[in-house]
Amino acid sequence: MNIQKSLINFFFFLFSATFYANVTIINGLTHIYNTEVGSILNGEIILKNTSSEKEERVIVYLKDFYQLCDEKTNYLDVGESKNSLGKWITFNTTEKVLLPKERFVISYQLKIPEKLNLEGKKQGSFWSMIMVEVEDPINEQEKRGVKINSKIRYGIQLVANIGQKIDPEIEFNDVKLIKLDDKRYQVKVKLQNKGRFMVKPSLILELLDENGESVLKTEAQFKKVYPNGCKDFIIELTNVPSGMYEGVLVADYGGDIYGINLTVDITDN
Repeated sequence: MNIQKSLINFFFFLFSATFYANVTIINGLTHIYNTEVGSILNGEIILKNTSSEKEERVIVYLKDFYQLCDEKTNYLDVGESKNSLGKWITFNTTEKVLLPKERFVISYQLKIPEKLNLEGKKQGSFWSMIMVEVEDPINEQEKRGVKINSKIRYGIQLVANIGQKIDPEIEFNDVKLIKLDDKRYQVKVKLQNKGRFMVKPSLILELLDENGESVLKTEAQFKKVYPNGCKDFIIELTNVPSGMYEGVLVADYGGDIYGINLTVDITDN
């Protein structure tokens, strides 16, 4: 029986420039602007072909995205999201062939309209993503007649915080204690942003013994949480003696501090 060869492309979405690829982004994958209506903002994305021998072709385009509390990131066409920034973005190229060792600047402009109405509100965060896709695959494999290509696709997040910031409403959507082994636990926290502005909170957990003495204070690195979206945070607990502890869990983003009290039961069983 003849099996017709098929081609499948797998894309690596990169939100940090740590995956090996000939083309890299050298000035960050998140660009945040605090601005007002009627503003015109200019920015750039700097690409570099690190190969000394091979040309690399890249394709540049826009996408909207949002992150719900079901842990999925949804990618949309520009304008499908009510908080789309993409309809106000222009840039200088949609494709480029990078010569070996060439450095190239994608220039973009954000043109914020004079009037803004987001569900009756005059301020809030808007965001979209400039996608930079490297045409050639970084890996090719063939399994049972199916050719699998793995490609690199960078997502550069552009965020505009428009108008006077107001403190968002942050909610602890879910908190779970997970036992990994006898000496390692994790506190998994789902944090929801119910406000209008994107926030970047860090989570701090302090455990107190029965005498009110601090046994442990640790934190999870900040993450971006977009309006109406959620993010999962993991706080590691290692080598904490067995016992019952009172915990104070705090979300700190530089504005109001949100916190909850919880009981943490760490037992040998």
